[in-house]
Amino acid sequence: MSSIVRTALSLLVVGALALAHAQTTHDVMMHITPVDGRPVPEFYFEPVGLLVQPGDTVRFVAASPHHTATAYHADHIKSHRVPDGVEPFSSPIVPIGQDWSYTFTVPGTYDLWCGPHEHYGMVMRIVVGEPGGPAEEPATNFGPDGTFQVAGMVLNDPALASALIVELGSVSWYDLDPASKAMP
Repeated sequence: MSSIVRTALSLLVVGALALAHAQTTHDVMMHITPVDGRPVPEFYFEPVGLLVQPGDTVRFVAASPHHTATAYHADHIKSHRVPDGVEPFSSPIVPIGQDWSYTFTVPGTYDLWCGPHEHYGMVMRIVVGEPGGPAEEPATNFGPDGTFQVAGMVLNDPALASALIVELGSVSWYDLDPASKAMP
């Protein structure tokens, strides 16, 4: 076998391995949607539950204005609901039509919230590789330093069980029980 053929085969193998290990980018839309008969619209991430693999990137896209993607982290003076060892992270306020990305490297379950809209229930769960960590426990603190108001009800919805997110790959806002999303 000539050295040219060996080199070409080596390049093909390296290219195939690189493709097999290529990271994926997932889009999560950030929405505000009016609801007939209600004075307050729905504020939500879509999907609200997402499975990604370590090394994957999630791009948070603002379909409506004034959203953040913020980790429930003790350093944010909130309940800690990301895997241990994960640094606190938060996007700036993302303008409509713009996006912000974060690459998830540590396996486990991450609960995120939108700074301006958390109390309306704008939260989501991302499972990186496999479930694990503090977010696997039900939300119990519904005060401002926990999963504030409706946020905790959304995170406790059975549709956001990490095992179900792993099974389905993603969960839509519309899969949640309407009672979990209701403003008090």
